[in-house]
Amino acid sequence: MEWPEFPSPESVSVVIVGEDMRINGLPTKIWEFSTAQPPEEVLSYYRREWKKPAVPDSPGFIEEEAGGWQVISRSEDPYLYTVQVVESSMGSSKGFLAVSRPMELVGYQADGFAKPAGSEILSDVFSDDAGKRGRVIQFKNSQSIEANYNFYRNRYLADGWAELSELPADRNKALLLMNKGSGEISIVFNRFENESYGVLVESYD
Repeated sequence: MEWPEFPSPESVSVVIVGEDMRINGLPTKIWEFSTAQPPEEVLSYYRREWKKPAVPDSPGFIEEEAGGWQVISRSEDPYLYTVQVVESSMGSSKGFLAVSRPMELVGYQADGFAKPAGSEILSDVFSDDAGKRGRVIQFKNSQSIEANYNFYRNRYLADGWAELSELPADRNKALLLMNKGSGEISIVFNRFENESYGVLVESYD
């Protein structure tokens, strides 16, 4: 996919995190940045850069705070540009730049992900960079750790995967490890307030 250029201040050092990612089904490109400038200077740059609205009678940008991060974003059809910045050491700052295509999210489902009944997908991130594919899925349900562990263990064993772990005696947490050829899968399960939370990581060369 051809992505547009993402403007950034001259003082900012930028590194690509993901060229071709899907976050909850949304095609996304992400950069990580750092700069000696404080967060307010970074935000001021984008306020100037995005002052002119992309659509008449609409704001040029939107600002908000989320979890201690300052976020400024701009919609410029068909793309959504987002800057996320936080103070680093000695007045410097760091953060992320992301450009995505929201209209491609319509009808999204976590394709190819089998899950126990009643499960809720919390996030789904897919990446495919330099021939290395990966996926991270976070989910939760009300079933026990043992039920979740056995569900995924049996599901992957049936597909020819080999188990590299075993269910621990502690039923409040577990780690399932599987491999098949160049593929590896790990799932961390934790029990919290009568619900089970899982983080599945798939990687393939």
